[in-house]
Amino acid sequence: MPTWDVHFNISVSNEHPEIVTLVAQCKAMASVINNIPITPSRQNKIDRLNILRAVRGTTGIEGAQLTEDEVRQIMEASHNKPVLPPSRRREEQEARNAEQLMVHVAKLMNQHPNTCLTEELVCKLHKITTKDIDYSHNTPGKYRTHAVICGNYVPPTEADKVNRLMTDFVRWFAQGAPLKWDPIIRAIVAHFYIVSIHPFGDGNGRTSRAVESFLLYKAGINARGFYSLANFYYKNREEYVRQLNGARFETDGNLTPFLLFALRGLHHELQEVHQEVLSEVREISFRDYARERLQEKLATKAGERMLAFLIRLGHESIPIKDIKSGRHPIAHFYTNLTPKTLARDINYLQNEELIIKENGMIKANMRIMDKFTPPYEIVA
Repeated sequence: MPTWDVHFNISVSNEHPEIVTLVAQCKAMASVINNIPITPSRQNKIDRLNILRAVRGTTGIEGAQLTEDEVRQIMEASHNKPVLPPSRRREEQEARNAEQLMVHVAKLMNQHPNTCLTEELVCKLHKITTKDIDYSHNTPGKYRTHAVICGNYVPPTEADKVNRLMTDFVRWFAQGAPLKWDPIIRAIVAHFYIVSIHPFGDGNGRTSRAVESFLLYKAGINARGFYSLANFYYKNREEYVRQLNGARFETDGNLTPFLLFALRGLHHELQEVHQEVLSEVREISFRDYARERLQEKLATKAGERMLAFLIRLGHESIPIKDIKSGRHPIAHFYTNLTPKTLARDINYLQNEELIIKENGMIKANMRIMDKFTPPYEIVA
């Protein structure tokens, strides 16, 4: 199996047109995302969604067969309440550790925003990543003293060399060429080196991606919600591995192709988060718009009922028959009321363009808010 003699004489094409463009676009989009005000509850909702995706991604790359629904159940359950059967206890602990690690990084950056990358921090992230998991020949937070194999790549073998490389890497990262690079590029480069040195008995991939996320958070790129490149790497696992090996064996340290791959992924992830934030803002705006449209009726029980009904609808499409039969929770708005009252309310909301009624389904008409984004007609 091939080995790579880890060195720090790498080349990074800072002036590569696409790299320059992608870095600028990622920064601009992150700035927009971070400056959109949303309520704490909605912020928490976005945080949980992005942590869920990152947990699913970073554990999935390493082979854990967790679905998003399973990760969601694990995140929502108390830490002393198992969710998966005993045969899958390791996967469950991996997910719990991945979530705890992301929360730790966010808390660390909020309390100590000037925290720098150190060996102690890398070991701390690894300790959280692998705690309470019986990996063979792995001590949480401690460098390995034995040889390991990573797929078709053999990382440095001697224990003293692993220790020396990590010390050299952290020193080079703090004092060498990376000082001149954009923080986004620095984060991706750090990920590459830690996963290449492979300093621990297990959990190296997750630790390297945690370091990358830490540095992106420090740069303000993922401060709104803890999203990470792990989700992108998971979706493109074969290309991810190919790019890592390409930088080691085909270009001998020219990280430009790997940077382009990662930056395209980061831009894509930021676009998705941007849409999530806009979706939350659109829902808030829609509720205000609905109140305006129902202004004349809000002093009546019918108006209050229709507004509450409308807010509960949200983005969800609901079968009208389930409301009529009482099977859907939203039907409680019409307890002790006649089917005609429900039909009358639905018709009124439809005429006001506040709901969409199609094929026996009903949902709030969030799309109407698109009318109020530029370009739009200015009424004199």
